[in-house]
Amino acid sequence: MMIIFAIPVVWILLVSTVDGSQDTITRYICPKNFHLVGKQCYHFSDYVEQWAFSHFYCQLLNSSLVKIETNREQKLLRDFVSFHNQPAFNKSERWIDGTYDWKQGKWKWGSTGELVMDTPFTKRNIGEDFKWSCIALDGNRKNKWSARKCIEKKPFICETPSNIYVEFRLYDKKKKKFNITKCTSGKPLSIQEERKCTKLLGTPGNNEPANLVQKPSPTKPTRRNIDTWVCPPLMVSLGNRCYSFSDKEATFEEAHFECRKNKSKLAIIRNKAQDDNLRRFLNNFIEKQPRWIGALYDWKSDKWKWALTGQPLTYNGIPASVLRNTPPEAFEWKAIFMDPKMDNQWNTDSQTKKKRFICQVKAKAVKKFGRGLLRPPQATIRIIPQSRS
Repeated sequence: MMIIFAIPVVWILLVSTVDGSQDTITRYICPKNFHLVGKQCYHFSDYVEQWAFSHFYCQLLNSSLVKIETNREQKLLRDFVSFHNQPAFNKSERWIDGTYDWKQGKWKWGSTGELVMDTPFTKRNIGEDFKWSCIALDGNRKNKWSARKCIEKKPFICETPSNIYVEFRLYDKKKKKFNITKCTSGKPLSIQEERKCTKLLGTPGNNEPANLVQKPSPTKPTRRNIDTWVCPPLMVSLGNRCYSFSDKEATFEEAHFECRKNKSKLAIIRNKAQDDNLRRFLNNFIEKQPRWIGALYDWKSDKWKWALTGQPLTYNGIPASVLRNTPPEAFEWKAIFMDPKMDNQWNTDSQTKKKRFICQVKAKAVKKFGRGLLRPPQATIRIIPQSRS
C-alpha cells in the first residue's frame, strides 16, 4: 500500500447508467513526479543507475520497477514514451523489472520472482548469452524489449498503483418531477412539456396574462450537515463499511483469526446494496482473486450462518443455480467466498482451501465543518442521494 504524496494528476472517468438513475465518477490520482498511464502511475527517471540500484531506488519511492504483463500495458507505456514531447526521453533505453535467472535459465520479474510469461525478445536476441542480463525498453527500436548487462547504467521506470476515488451518485426518479418554472420561462417547449404545462396552468407556455401566471414562491435552500465516513489506515471505504483486501492466502479459519488480529472481522454482508457495492469494487479495482467472506455452513441446523455471530444469513448472495444443483449434505464443512469467475457473486468451497480474504470494520461517522480537515482514504465509494432542485 503506497504513501499518499501531493496530487499533481487527476484522471476522471464518468459513466452513466442507461436509465440515468446512477452516475459513477472515478478519479485515479498519482503521487508527485509520477505520470498516469492507463490506471497505473509511472515515474520516468532523468538520471541513470545500474539495474540493482534502480530496483532499490523505486522501493524508496514506494514503488517497483515496472512489470509489463499484458500487451495492453506494453502498448500504453510504449505509446506514452514514444509520443512524449522531449526527444531525449524516447530515444534512451530504460530499465524495467525483468532479470535473467541463469540457474533456472528463465526470465523473471525481480520484485516478485514470478516468471515472465511472454517471450520478451525478438529474433534478434535469440541465442544470446543472457547471463547477468536484465530487460530494458529500447527507445531506438520503438521501445521493444532488449537484453542488456545489469551493470550498465540507464534511466529506469518505476510503477505504483494509482489512488482511487470512486463516487456513486444515486438519483431518486420519483423526485425528478416536472419543474413549473419551465412553463413560465418563455423558452421554447417540447410537445411533451407543453402538455405538462397545460395540465399545470391551463395553457401551454407563457400565453396567459401576467396576473394569471402561477409562479412558485421562492424558497431558501436548507443547509445540511453532511456525514462522511472515516476508515482506519489501509482500509477502503465503501458506503459506511471499511474493507481491507488481503494479498496472502489462508484457510477460512486462518482468515478469521487474521482479521481478528487486526481488530476487524471477516466481511459480513447484510443486504443486496452492500453486496452490490463490494462486487462493483472487486470487479473494477481489485485483482481477480477468490476471497473468503465470513459465512459458513452449519450442518447441524442445516443453515448458512455468520461465523463470528452465529446468526443465520438474512441475505444470501449464493446464486439460485448453485443452491438448486447442490444437495445440502454437500455443503458440509464449506464456507462462502466471492468468486471472480462468477462476476464476484457468492460461491462455496471447502474451509480448508486457501484463498485471499476480505476483512471489515464499521466506518466512523464524522460531521464535515470545513474543507481539507480530513485526509481522504486511498479508495472511497460514497453513496450520495440527489438534492432537490
